[in-house]
Amino acid sequence: MDRFSKRHRLVVSMLVLLVPVLTGAKGRGCQVPDSSGGGPGGGGPGPAPTACVVTGCSGQLCADEDIASTCEWREEYACYAKHGVCERDASGECGWRETPELAACLGGDEPAPCVVSGCSGQVCADEDVATDCAWREEYACYQELGVCERDASGACGWRETPELAACLGGGEPAPCVVSGCSGQICADEPMASTCEWREEYACYQELGVCERDASGACGWRETPELAACLDGGEPAPCVVTGCSGQVCADRDVITTCEFREEYACYQELGVCERDASGACGWRETPELDACIAAASGDDRVSLPARP
Repeated sequence: MDRFSKRHRLVVSMLVLLVPVLTGAKGRGCQVPDSSGGGPGGGGPGPAPTACVVTGCSGQLCADEDIASTCEWREEYACYAKHGVCERDASGECGWRETPELAACLGGDEPAPCVVSGCSGQVCADEDVATDCAWREEYACYQELGVCERDASGACGWRETPELAACLGGGEPAPCVVSGCSGQICADEPMASTCEWREEYACYQELGVCERDASGACGWRETPELAACLDGGEPAPCVVTGCSGQVCADRDVITTCEFREEYACYQELGVCERDASGACGWRETPELDACIAAASGDDRVSLPARP
């Protein structure tokens, strides 16, 4: 019995000594693995986490890496730029540090100021607003007398003042404006038109008076001079055009801007006029012919054909 107890104690002792080997502790027994991040074999701590980055189209996000977002602007985004601290929290997640300043800003203790917007500064709103750029006379009233602010309900708008109301009321109608690509239109506001040139457009430029008639509508004043011109009494003069002034034509012509020596001849000696057929072109003179020939190095050079 005593020998059995001794043998039993010997077996138990051997099993206790073999436990670390059987469990793979490699000499560390049953200790809890080191939490320093070292790998097997007693290596050093692992790499530190990367810094958080401020991202998003408006800098409104705090994350581990750059993140794409829409570019719709919101007033609270300014709070992050002004008060935000982008960092990792205790759990290792990236986010904005919760501070009283940021919380107050996001809470909206004070609404953001209204902004004057629109192509002509005619809109008072919470944010920039895109508009067309057609000008109207009343827009000047907002620029001169308008106060852009929030009303009692918190909505943005122009402050109602007697001065602004009087200006918008239009004691006197706005003057008519000469408009169109070639100045051929008389209207209440600028108007877009095609740029096809017609001879009668020169009549409006030389003889037209753009004004309101008795009904208040804008239009060209009917005068004998304008009527005669529009009926074709005299054709409009030819114009010197082209990038280097080398073209004589009925209207402005777009050309390349490659300069040639003979172009200087047109500027010094050229006479731009209509010939017997009514076509515009350079008057053929011995002086102009000789200049062009010398500049081009070819005695056979002649004037270009009329456009």
